[in-house]
Amino acid sequence: FLKHVDSSEMEASTEFASEDQPQHETQGQEANTFAKERTELERAAQFALAAASLKQAWQDLPDITTISENMIMEETDEGLNIVIADQEGRAMFPEGSKYPYEVTRKAIAAMAPALRKLPNAIQITGHTAAGAKFDNPRYGKWELSFDRANVTRQILEEFGMSPDRIQSVVGRGDTDPF
Repeated sequence: FLKHVDSSEMEASTEFASEDQPQHETQGQEANTFAKERTELERAAQFALAAASLKQAWQDLPDITTISENMIMEETDEGLNIVIADQEGRAMFPEGSKYPYEVTRKAIAAMAPALRKLPNAIQITGHTAAGAKFDNPRYGKWELSFDRANVTRQILEEFGMSPDRIQSVVGRGDTDPF
């Protein structure tokens, strides 16, 4: 003899239940004990793998090895911070231009496959030189820093980065020169 049981009758059916917890309906008593720690470890491993993949991608392109010192990767609590910076007298963008040098463009393009594998949203921030001068009064450090970040976004998307993965594109102007 079977009785029809409605699922609403069983929601808080244990003698200890005081509120429903539908996210745990199909889990055992210790199912979430190490979930957060494991996730953090898995994410750290994922970022380390992405960093290694990026370094390998850059090493595989002979042109890019000449600017390898200009590309810095730091693992942070939020994810992987990738900085493409002017160093040792070598600029990544021509002065006053929103378009990177071709070697910089290749380095950005090489990042797209590794970045696609990461779970985090992508944030792109553009910077300008502190002492830059602009002839056009309607175009200055704010516009240039944003345009550099936006061109970087366009390059990543051109090489397979999904637009919905881009969380923000920001220009820092001269408030945060790099």
